[in-house]
Amino acid sequence: MKKIILLTISILMVTVAFARTGNPIPSYRVPVSDKAYFAETNPISLTNDLNKEKRDMNVSNDGSAGNGNAPASAGDIIVRIFSLKGNVVLGPFVLCPGQTLNVPIDGSGWGVSAVANSPTYMSVWTSDDQQ
Repeated sequence: MKKIILLTISILMVTVAFARTGNPIPSYRVPVSDKAYFAETNPISLTNDLNKEKRDMNVSNDGSAGNGNAPASAGDIIVRIFSLKGNVVLGPFVLCPGQTLNVPIDGSGWGVSAVANSPTYMSVWTSDDQQ
């Protein structure tokens, strides 16, 4: 019995240690210095037939310069867009400061992972988040 309890506690601790913490989509001007993770908390629809509806995932490298005139290596981010089901990964895409990426996605749940080579700011939103 003690072994089962110890095993259960060990599995729980490993699960907590490797759980991803991230930012919700939409998120605006999030500081990124190394890696960042974004995920939709409420996708358009997971229960009805709107999953085929097209929309855009928008990722912006707001950067410190913000105007696209920074050197090519300063504040670049490498972005991957993936379905939360885990069956589709789009990218990698390289965004320089001041650039915005628009990628068509469907109505299911999606996420964005990013790796920055130097500190920058980024924003992530979908076309249905815009007002």
